[in-house]
Amino acid sequence: MKQLLYISFFLFSILSFGQQTYKVTEGELQFIHPVKGIFIKKNNQIFKLKLENISDYEEITKGFKYELNATIHEDIEKIKKDVKTIFSKEIIKYNFNKLNKTKFVTKVNDDDNYQFVQYNKDFFSVAILEDSLRKPRNEYLLHYCILDFGNGKKIIYHSEGYIIPTKEKLNFYFGNYNLNGAFENYSIVNYNKLTANELHLLKSDLELNRDFYEIDTLKNKKLRIKNCYNETVINKTFDSIAYNSFFIVGYNNNNNQIDIYNYTFEKLNLINVKAISFNKFYPNLQIIQNNKLRTINLIGNDYKNEDISVFPSFNHFFPAQEASLLVTQENNQFYIQSNDFYYILKNFQSFENKFSVIDSDNYESIEHLNEEKFITLYSEMNNYQVETPILIYTKLKNGKYNLNAIDFLIDPKIDEQNLKFNNLLPKNLDSIVSINQGLYKISKDDLFTYYPLVNEIKYKKLEDFQGNFARFELPNGQKGWLSKEGNEYLDE
Repeated sequence: MKQLLYISFFLFSILSFGQQTYKVTEGELQFIHPVKGIFIKKNNQIFKLKLENISDYEEITKGFKYELNATIHEDIEKIKKDVKTIFSKEIIKYNFNKLNKTKFVTKVNDDDNYQFVQYNKDFFSVAILEDSLRKPRNEYLLHYCILDFGNGKKIIYHSEGYIIPTKEKLNFYFGNYNLNGAFENYSIVNYNKLTANELHLLKSDLELNRDFYEIDTLKNKKLRIKNCYNETVINKTFDSIAYNSFFIVGYNNNNNQIDIYNYTFEKLNLINVKAISFNKFYPNLQIIQNNKLRTINLIGNDYKNEDISVFPSFNHFFPAQEASLLVTQENNQFYIQSNDFYYILKNFQSFENKFSVIDSDNYESIEHLNEEKFITLYSEMNNYQVETPILIYTKLKNGKYNLNAIDFLIDPKIDEQNLKFNNLLPKNLDSIVSINQGLYKISKDDLFTYYPLVNEIKYKKLEDFQGNFARFELPNGQKGWLSKEGNEYLDE
């Protein structure tokens, strides 16, 4: 009868080749099978080494207690005879540090291959090579460590299996059948740096403050980035850190230094960066560098479409919440109507869905979002939530423009607070253009601004936004960039 023998032991963490290493102190390694696992001899008995999931980051940092499971003699004899079994005597000493500059590419056929690379010191990635052009699409992200059995017997243990060095080759064992078969035959490609495409992961497991990596505050209030083993992964501290799934940006106030990293944690070769802007969905970053606006990829070069492995899917986002809004004119009287006034006017309680505009005779036209019939109340995808009161602009009979709250136009009993707010909105403008909901380009006396990013109408020239930045020029000739957060970055 099969019997379980529970023997607790710790894997003592040591540092080796820059990777996390655990020293197995129980028994003597006998052989490893790609499916059946690792087998150890102790007290003249063969046990199966049961390893907990290495992707359980919370537990692995504590020092694991594993099991030695008793085995049946007949099963052991079958495993020994299997040609896929690797015996301890076949395992050679290997410098796993070499994996940092090596790609392993399978050779199944032209259309169904994989690429195995070390992503950073804590993770491997396995990419599907989609076609004969061998454009990678990352599917697997594998946390790994080194298991040290003593006497120079070391193997890689990762979340999908093992890497075992023998005299003939590195043997790749996976729990995934397709991967296991594909990596029986592979070619080796040496490289210096991974491409932007190879660095683009479909999942964001590496993103800071999720599971494995996090921002840590030191006693001097400086910030560092550490992994779940409490190891510093960037040898530098920062005053503040910004990040998304693709980039990490560190700021130091004393020298206005901006350092940019991807999740290999190697600093990108970028100097004189004054500002950055993340792209939520794509692996690129807008930067202002040497007074110029650039969009860079994951290795710091100019971004191009080939730098993305697979275009992201937006199916997981909830649809935007919208409200109807329509402006009509009948017999020189303007009307604003909506079936959603409950959401649009929080403080204006009425069951009506159509209201006449007060003092319609003063207006030549009333516009909102260039005559769009819906306004967005909330959008998860665009990270947008409507701010009340909602604004609408009017063209006066004298050719000037006013920006108004809807409440002001239709509520004869508007409260003092909303009236005060409305009166502070820009009035008697020479022009107004709705850029998007809540953002307007306005002009007065040959000067411009994007309202409400910058309330003061002060720019001699103001160009369209390129992503998150717009070029401007002040009356004194000073040029710079304006961000959608309302920050100015003057040329030097």
